[in-house]
Amino acid sequence: MVQFQGNSGAGGGGELIHMVTLDKTGKKSFGICIVRGEVKDSPNTKTTGIFIKGIVPDSPAHLCGKLKVGDRILSLNGKDVRHSTEQAVIDLIKEADFKIDLEIQTFDKSDESKNDSRNNGYMQAKNKFNQGTNKMLTVHTMTVLTANLSLEQTPTSNMGTGRQSTVRNDPRRSSTFAASQRIKHVPTHYDEDDEDTRDMTGRIRTEAGYEIDRASAGNCKLNKQEKDRDKEQEDEFGYTMAKINKRYNMMKDLRRIEVQRQANVPLGIALAGHKDRQKMACFVAGVDPNGMLASVDVKPGDEIVEVNGNVLKNRCHLNASAVFKNVEGEKLVLITSRRKPNDEGMCVKPINKFPASTDETKFIFDQFPKARTVKVRKEGFIGIMVIYGKHVEVGSGIFISDLREGSNAEAAGVKVGDMLLAINQDVTLESNYDEATGLLKRAEGVVTMILLTLKSEESIKAEKDAEEKKKEEAKKEAEKPQEPATAEIKPNKKILIEVKVDKKPLGVIVTGGKNNHVKTGCVITHIYPEGAFATDNRLKIYDHICDINGKAVHCESLTTLKVHQLFHVTYEKTVNFTVYRADPPELEKFNVEFMKKSGKELGLSLTPNERGCTICDIIQGQYPEIDNKLQRGDIITKFNGDSMEGCTFQVCYALFKGANGKISMEVTRPKPTLRTEAPK
Repeated sequence: MVQFQGNSGAGGGGELIHMVTLDKTGKKSFGICIVRGEVKDSPNTKTTGIFIKGIVPDSPAHLCGKLKVGDRILSLNGKDVRHSTEQAVIDLIKEADFKIDLEIQTFDKSDESKNDSRNNGYMQAKNKFNQGTNKMLTVHTMTVLTANLSLEQTPTSNMGTGRQSTVRNDPRRSSTFAASQRIKHVPTHYDEDDEDTRDMTGRIRTEAGYEIDRASAGNCKLNKQEKDRDKEQEDEFGYTMAKINKRYNMMKDLRRIEVQRQANVPLGIALAGHKDRQKMACFVAGVDPNGMLASVDVKPGDEIVEVNGNVLKNRCHLNASAVFKNVEGEKLVLITSRRKPNDEGMCVKPINKFPASTDETKFIFDQFPKARTVKVRKEGFIGIMVIYGKHVEVGSGIFISDLREGSNAEAAGVKVGDMLLAINQDVTLESNYDEATGLLKRAEGVVTMILLTLKSEESIKAEKDAEEKKKEEAKKEAEKPQEPATAEIKPNKKILIEVKVDKKPLGVIVTGGKNNHVKTGCVITHIYPEGAFATDNRLKIYDHICDINGKAVHCESLTTLKVHQLFHVTYEKTVNFTVYRADPPELEKFNVEFMKKSGKELGLSLTPNERGCTICDIIQGQYPEIDNKLQRGDIITKFNGDSMEGCTFQVCYALFKGANGKISMEVTRPKPTLRTEAPK
């Protein structure tokens, strides 16, 4: 338990730019959490960019002693990131090896002389750099594009978009820790010329009439200054190098490659995926000297991010062949990024001898052992209809929706409901409807399809029913009486447990009593690590104690003092408790706001835990707003908008000690259902 009181000072302003090198050798990460936002330099000016939102304790960022929460990152490994998105900088950090060089702008010189460890922040970085990986299928193979590309259809690509966040921080404050707790995500309102907040999903037509992805560089929006600098005329797909560089500003050595199609001449490139199976990418693994791209600036290792307004970035290379075959027009325009020879990324080594052909469908049978190959002769039509849909067993994909009666497909054994995995040697696992139908229209002669027959809805339902039956039997088994000394506390049922104490204090704070704000039950709000409850390790915060040694705890008739005394009695050997653990917990939350005067104590004694800070005592008469609303056992879960869950002692101390002016606290209090009968 600790008494939290005190003030925080104010310091001078200023700016300082310095270089910081972080080496994560032996560590899991560099230890910085970033956010795109803004800092107000004055009432009329502001600075936008990428800011450090949090620093992980004992990480390279923390141990170097040169970074603070609120610092602005100007460049990373020599790449200017002042106008980059948050995700783009995260991607750049992911691509780095074990070392990154940061150019840092700090807004308070006075903190440079302080060696207090608070300058590095205590807040845990909650936004990990590896959030949310795409669960797409990627294999370490390469695709060879050798087909003639005189085609008709245009594919679509679903690309998501999200809004940015801003961080507002006051550079005049000298307390770095306090600043870190004030960093918040708020909606960003940009000027029309500054940021593009349009929906980037689906397709759009250019002025020349070509259909492109909304996420394409051809649809990239330039602000007024960028338009004035861009003297290049847009091509039919909307491309200019200024738009390409802005759309893919975090990629290296961007190039626009243009080639005219030639009749009966194959494209002549081999494609490969990313070395990291969790990443989607389309790399050039090799270039055929006799192919269409042999005469242009395309080399093994180049990453293809777009072709004719169709985005290939973050798409599997196995589906790129379908995209190439479905693009319209007599001209191909590729957007590529050239990597250095030692850059890791491509899953295979560059090929020197270009293969005549390769089968990219073999891996399908490893992924789907029950898949089968079906050959159908196309005589004007194949006799199938397809649909883009979703199945509970395998997810989204292309499915056979109908068969023409008496068709070659029906005779070959194609079934309604089959999932279409490949057409000839083109994989359709991640293809959309237009890409799949384009491949079917262009197929000639004997068409080889790989199909997967899925379970019917009836069989899936039967399996679910059997699974539910097993769970029910397991539940009945679990409901059998357990030995109180070892009984497991399970949610939403009363459990009798026996706790060994041997005259040791229980070590607990509870709420409840007729003169308490909680009158419907006795609930645990804190467990001290040195008590008998902590040693037993079964009880948790928000557990409802219904009776002690067979005697019900009637909070509606007992005073708060009497309820507390039940848990401060010295028991001889063991104590029996009937416990109810509600899932979800039965709670109420409310806010308390007041003005804290400089030099005047808060009057709260707090002890931190995984839920927040539990109030273990209140000094009456300090602030009427606290006296009227708070009580012993309440848990402060947010302080001035910042979560207190899991905070360390040092964090809690710094927050409450440095607080001044308007204070806002979110308080969580148990609100249990009445589970004890009225005393007779």
